[in-house]
Amino acid sequence: MDRPPIPDGELGVMNIVGICRFSLLGRGDWKAYQNKPAEEVEQIALEQAVHLFAPARMEARLQSFEQLTLASMRAQTDQNFTFVVLASELMPQPYRARLEAICAGVPQVVLRFFPITSVAAAQRLVFAELGLRLGQTLQFRLDDDDCLCVDFIELMRRNTAGMMKSDLAFAASMRGVMYCKLAGATAGTYNWPVAFFSAGAALRHPTRSVFDFGHFGMAQRFTSITIPGRMALVTNNGMNDTDFTPMMIKRRNMVLMEPEAVAETAARNFPFLDTQARALAGLPDAVAD
Repeated sequence: MDRPPIPDGELGVMNIVGICRFSLLGRGDWKAYQNKPAEEVEQIALEQAVHLFAPARMEARLQSFEQLTLASMRAQTDQNFTFVVLASELMPQPYRARLEAICAGVPQVVLRFFPITSVAAAQRLVFAELGLRLGQTLQFRLDDDDCLCVDFIELMRRNTAGMMKSDLAFAASMRGVMYCKLAGATAGTYNWPVAFFSAGAALRHPTRSVFDFGHFGMAQRFTSITIPGRMALVTNNGMNDTDFTPMMIKRRNMVLMEPEAVAETAARNFPFLDTQARALAGLPDAVAD
């Protein structure tokens, strides 16, 4: 066993907590930080700030965060959860004020600002502030331009409550992503039959953050459960840290969805998306009101 046991008093207790980085500066899983020594992280972060806080990017992120990410949190059929948003103290004040106003509209959101740091370190500070113990918590991660199905919290609780009663570190995920590429030669809406993508990948661990592990490797590293029948929605507007090429589409077994399939999938998983949000995600007119 490579982890301390979960104390008996924590078994069966279940908090569900989402963690979202909103332009948090510091070491993370972005390509810029890969294989870089600690002494270079601050300089890389300051260089990243120029990109992260560029007006066009911030406008796009604030829109997607409000219309997609927080819309999916606000609409959850099970409202008993916490959504922690980690942001940078270096964020320009006008954007900080807008982010605060957006987050204030969702009761589950806890927004905190940090100096240059890692997401796991920032998360630990917020958990300590809120009195949350990792062994009692199912953590999930979500990016600020993606969203989850309307019953994500409900399904996670139903399918993992029994595992929370055991002394297990375990991972959980929905199976399936509706991947929306908004522009370019590969633009379209794709069905990606994948589990443990970053949008909604969840972990219960007594001492570690969900961000301490690569999301794709969680199923191999831990006891895991995959929940079928629901999807996350992931957007790629060209500002992402991901190249989306025909080779990638083939390698990931992605299938371009017909408008009827998009409409059915959106209605089942994301009924909270209004006309503006669907346009933001690049969904076709077939799902318009």
